[in-house]
Amino acid sequence: MISFFCLYLRGMQIKQPKRVYIGVHILFWVFIALVPYFLIPDNPNRFTTETIFNWIKGLLLSAGIFYLFYGYVIRRFLKPDSIIRFFLISLVFFFSYCGVQIAIDYLSYTFIFKHTEYNFPSKIFTRIFANTFIVGIALLVLLIENWFLTQKYHQEVEREKLESELKMLRFQVNPHFLFNTLNNIYTLVYKKSDEAPEAVLKLSALMRYMLYETDGNSVSLAKEIDYLRNFVELQQLRLVSSQKVTFKVEGDADGYMIAPLLLVPFIENAFKYGIRASKETLIEISVLIKDGVLTFSCINDYRSDITSEVDSGIGLVNVKKRLELIYNGRYKLDFDTRADKYCVNLVISL
Repeated sequence: MISFFCLYLRGMQIKQPKRVYIGVHILFWVFIALVPYFLIPDNPNRFTTETIFNWIKGLLLSAGIFYLFYGYVIRRFLKPDSIIRFFLISLVFFFSYCGVQIAIDYLSYTFIFKHTEYNFPSKIFTRIFANTFIVGIALLVLLIENWFLTQKYHQEVEREKLESELKMLRFQVNPHFLFNTLNNIYTLVYKKSDEAPEAVLKLSALMRYMLYETDGNSVSLAKEIDYLRNFVELQQLRLVSSQKVTFKVEGDADGYMIAPLLLVPFIENAFKYGIRASKETLIEISVLIKDGVLTFSCINDYRSDITSEVDSGIGLVNVKKRLELIYNGRYKLDFDTRADKYCVNLVISL
């Protein structure tokens, strides 16, 4: 518990709107001040001068010890390495304040309202009991505030950690893509293909997208699909007539956002492991957007000798991590083999 309050004192360094705190405290004390007039309407003496004076006096004295401990004693003296000192100082402040209250109460009782009898034992016991309750309320308020502040602090830390991890994962994907694409362009240049300049332009457009439009946590789904389409067209430049690729998009992508570069590793793996030079091959890629749900499918030739390598590749491992971080509980990812086909099915609630 002590460590929890110490964590609160550090958490108070997090900036919070002061108007909110002040407003809540004012409303609380106004409510307390009005209690006898709304909750005890049948008391005939509630509007007498003495009753109003004593109620306001008690309210101010109660607020005084509340803010003494809430705003100073706990924040100033509660430290993990000096708990005994904190309790001793708290007792000094507590009983000193009780003495001040008794003195004020006695003076007002005897000199202002001219009462002759003042029951010291009863008043002392009442003040100690009431002040103990108020100090407990102060501790409870600090506990509640601490919970909210630490929750916000942990959310900020988690958000910063998430952003850092996502950036790291994206940076891990990009060099892999660049390495494979440069190899493809090198092959076209080596063969002196007329398609080499077009490939360079497409790569330039893709890199521009990756460098300047994927810095945030999300991008336009329409732009991401355009990126995938350009990526597929770039990869197709190195294929022969017996190696075919279909890329189908259904639904309206406008207005939806998605994590950048999330789908391309599946397509990249399909080209890397699904193309066979010795036989006809087909890669089928489909994207369906319907009712805020994205369904992505990628099917390529299945090769049992490299299946484990496909499933454990860096790109797919990173995709799984990103899906967990961004779409936790909002996605379903399945890998399946049908006859001689390797199938990836991903469903995301956007």
